[in-house]
Amino acid sequence: MGIRADTTSSLADQLFNAESVNELSTAVGRAYKPFKVTTFSRIVLREFPKLALKERINCLVQALTKYLPNDFERVVDILERALPAPLDPTLSDDDFGQFIWVVPGEYVAKHGCRKEYLQQSLAFLKAATMRFSSEAAVRPFLRDFPDQTMAFVHDCAMHDNYHVRRLASEGIRPYLPWALRVRIDVAQVIEVLTRLHADRTRYVTRSVANTLNDLSKDGPELVIRTLRDWRRRECQESNELAWMTGHALRTLINTGHAGALETLGYPTQPAFRLSGIRLAREVLVGGNLEWSASLRSERDQRLRIALRVYFLKANGSHIAKVFSVKNIGLQAGQSLQLRKRLSFRPITTRALYLGVHHVELLVNGVARGKRSFILMQ
Repeated sequence: MGIRADTTSSLADQLFNAESVNELSTAVGRAYKPFKVTTFSRIVLREFPKLALKERINCLVQALTKYLPNDFERVVDILERALPAPLDPTLSDDDFGQFIWVVPGEYVAKHGCRKEYLQQSLAFLKAATMRFSSEAAVRPFLRDFPDQTMAFVHDCAMHDNYHVRRLASEGIRPYLPWALRVRIDVAQVIEVLTRLHADRTRYVTRSVANTLNDLSKDGPELVIRTLRDWRRRECQESNELAWMTGHALRTLINTGHAGALETLGYPTQPAFRLSGIRLAREVLVGGNLEWSASLRSERDQRLRIALRVYFLKANGSHIAKVFSVKNIGLQAGQSLQLRKRLSFRPITTRALYLGVHHVELLVNGVARGKRSFILMQ
């Protein structure tokens, strides 16, 4: 059986609890006087202990459906008046808002993804995303009304509020976490990202890079061509574009993709010697794997150094995860002492299985020095 972290204080509990539910219900009650604030809160909180994060969102949407009028256009007006003040538009990053405000957008996604409500629903998502991202809520509209919704996305990409601009890039990610999978024309996705790649806020450019990273899993050459085209255009500050390029190509780099390595200035056949690998034969659950080794560069070169850990799965196979160690330029003959501590503390998002795991060094995607260790309890 896999070992996970104690879930008594889970992410779901941190985000959806008595305090946050009260914030939502009180705001809705102010906007709609007949709303049963206390009953609403009591009903959903009674259900929460047995529900995971996404299930709690669905529970809140169902409760809103029960205690608000059976009139979508009227409810949208109520929810819009219930929204808190927009997030500070003068900031540029790390201003994510309160997760509880994902719920109104999810209500609109569930009940408003219909032709007669389309424009009203999309307008609400634009307003709601200035309080908490509507990235997941826009997905059903992209699926059912692709042309109209992509026109909305293009409009968002030109908005003066950076949260709205970020909705444009984040909402069209091919593999958006926790969200409905939607097939979107890749050329349209690139068009939106090209408009946004020179944005002056890291909140937006990180999203652009994440969307490119998603695209790279199916079309690596397209992503590389796009990044090289942006470099030629010189619209974005060079340091920011360099950061975006590295973030967008991280999956390809971890697999040793030659084009991605060359784009970032890393040789595809690095010349180095690895020696003195040290790690414990056994690691306890809750402890750390202490890994170290010496690396000697055989020529002047830039190196992207990482560790790839092969975690044991329930069926006896392994799944790999890459952990960054260092990005550095070395001269011929220069040596580097490498150290990395990897935690094997149980977490809620990945189960740990007792038995043989493996770890190896990756240098510009080239694997060396694979070793095994046993995870014990």
